[in-house]
Amino acid sequence: AQTGVGMFHQDLSWSPDGKYMAFCGMHDIDRAANKFKADIFVIEVDGSGQRQITGDERNEFYTAWAKGRIAFGAETPGTKDSQIYTVKPDGTHVRQVTTGTGKNSTPAFSKDGKRIAFVSTRDGGKYQIYVINADGTGLKRLTTDPNIGFFNPQFSPNGKQIVYYAEKGDGKDQVWVMNANGSRPLLLTANIGHNIFPGWSADRKHIIFSSTKRETDMNISYVDGSYLYLINTDGSGLAKLGDIKSFFARFSPDGKKIAYISGKFPQTAIYIANADGSNQVKIAP
Repeated sequence: AQTGVGMFHQDLSWSPDGKYMAFCGMHDIDRAANKFKADIFVIEVDGSGQRQITGDERNEFYTAWAKGRIAFGAETPGTKDSQIYTVKPDGTHVRQVTTGTGKNSTPAFSKDGKRIAFVSTRDGGKYQIYVINADGTGLKRLTTDPNIGFFNPQFSPNGKQIVYYAEKGDGKDQVWVMNANGSRPLLLTANIGHNIFPGWSADRKHIIFSSTKRETDMNISYVDGSYLYLINTDGSGLAKLGDIKSFFARFSPDGKKIAYISGKFPQTAIYIANADGSNQVKIAP
């Protein structure tokens, strides 16, 4: 059993004031038995003060942070269902947002903290994008294509658009942007490469995402073979961000920094760099 080998950081999200980050960490990994535990952690951006804020029997995945609440998805033990929850950054006052059957995952707050975008299989079939008020009311489905799986929706800073990636089963996921009501979807990544986990720049002009299969090895894992890219929100101006290997990255709220995850399974690390990719510093081993 490969336990005690460190942590696999699955995602990260900045606090609105840019002083902290939340992330999902997979730990106690036993590769032979295909077992692990996943929890939500909070850390200061200088790497100090790391603390675990979940710890029950569930596995918690994917974080979002707004207005004094952290959102995450958690699987229900003994079932194939998962729900969206929110919690205070100190781990108290857990609230369940979604109900019903199916998998509900990858929540993303609007900047004002009033809405949550997420993906769900609640209506059967592949993951679709939904929005819901943070108090659990006003559920609305935004995507309706049963042949496509939709993932990682992220509200733009002004709340008017949502970026996401979509897969058709061909191993070449693509980044799209649409209006926050689900209208006018626009393909950004031109059906090239395998593109995942998009996020917004603070000024709404750029999308940061991770991409594989643009390099020479078409079979490399997205975890240790992805590089960071930037693209304009109209699909123009594609550019590699330095030479950073990472499968997940997010801009800081002020747009001056990026935080990203790099490494190989089962052990990764969180880094912070300038927005242009310079001055890379590891903050979480």
